[in-house]
Amino acid sequence: MQSGISRSKIIFEVGLTTVLLIVFARFLYSSQNVPFVGKYYATIFAVSFLYVPVMVLWLRKRPIDFLDNSFGMFLKGVVYFIVTALIVYPPYLLCAHFWMTWVYGHQNFVIAPFPDIWKIAVFQVLLVALPEEFFFRGYMQTTLDRVFPKKWRILGANLGWAWIITCAVFAFSHSFVHYAWWHFSIFFPALLFGWLREKTGSITAPVLFHALANVASDWINRSYF
Repeated sequence: MQSGISRSKIIFEVGLTTVLLIVFARFLYSSQNVPFVGKYYATIFAVSFLYVPVMVLWLRKRPIDFLDNSFGMFLKGVVYFIVTALIVYPPYLLCAHFWMTWVYGHQNFVIAPFPDIWKIAVFQVLLVALPEEFFFRGYMQTTLDRVFPKKWRILGANLGWAWIITCAVFAFSHSFVHYAWWHFSIFFPALLFGWLREKTGSITAPVLFHALANVASDWINRSYF
């Protein structure tokens, strides 16, 4: 735990960094009609969410300690991702089916194709999931853990208010950049992303699960609409 002054500095640092980044992301999103921005939007977004936290950590002389430091650690993240996906996705897909048929009234289900699955997967991992998880689960959650003690033991992971706050900001930031009524629900998979980060000690598992969640969500929408 940090002293009162250090706690205030850390909270201010995280708050200012987050506000600047999501305001920039909002500006970037609304400027896609500009040819250069429209063409390189995803790349600019990804670089900013990677570069800014790296620079902040470098200036503060704090380590980037949420990346794998060995092949064994990387393998652990991959295994946790696979096992968690096998546990979570069967009930999730069942719930998604009932949601689409009962709430939206879509009775016809047609398995949507993935003609460019590898391109989609690489895009989601490198330009969406990695930068977002690097900032939110890597920088934000890890930094706030220095302020808020990990009071809860959940399925083998030590978690605290940093976990909850990061999930809430993560969900809110989506609507701030581009509003959609269902963005509040992003909070719930974010809980799993944060748990995976604490359980495995790195962001490998949350990056992979985040990418899978985006691909699965897109596939579900295309299969019912």
